[in-house]
Amino acid sequence: MKRLEFLPGVWKGLMGDLHQRGGGRRESGAFLLGQITDDAKVVSEWVSYEDLDPASRKHAIIQLDTSAFPLLWQMCADRDVQVVADIHTHPGKPIQSRSDRAFPMLALSGHIALIAPRFARGAVKPSDVSFNVYAGGGEWNSYFGADAASLIKN
Repeated sequence: MKRLEFLPGVWKGLMGDLHQRGGGRRESGAFLLGQITDDAKVVSEWVSYEDLDPASRKHAIIQLDTSAFPLLWQMCADRDVQVVADIHTHPGKPIQSRSDRAFPMLALSGHIALIAPRFARGAVKPSDVSFNVYAGGGEWNSYFGADAASLIKN
C-alpha cells in the first residue's frame, strides 16, 4: 500500500479550506490530486466537491451528483494529475458511516478515503484522521491514530 505524501503547505491549506467550506456545521470534502510514484501517492492540490457540484453544499452530508465526475476527469487531464485519494469531514470522530462504506467516491480497489474529525476545526494532524483503503467488494481496511499517521507525510 502506498502512503500519501502532501507537498509543503497542501495539508494545512486543505484542512483550512474544508473547515471554511463546512462552516463548522456541515460536512465538506475534496478529491486529492497529484501523481502516483513508485513509493507514494503525492498530493499537490485538491478540488472541492462543491466546486465540482455547487448543489452539494445544500446538504448536511456529502452528496455529489454523478455529473461532477466528467468535470473531475477533464480537470485531471488538463492539469496532468490523477485522483490519488479523497477526503471529507465528520462532526465527531473520523469513523466511516454506513453510507461511507457502502458508497465510496471511487469504488476502485486501493482507493484511499480520508476522514477528518470535528469538521476539520483546529490543527488537524495525520494521527487525527482515519485512513481508509477500499479493498473492493464493499470491504475496507481502516487505520487510525499512529497507524494512520505512518501512512501520511505532510
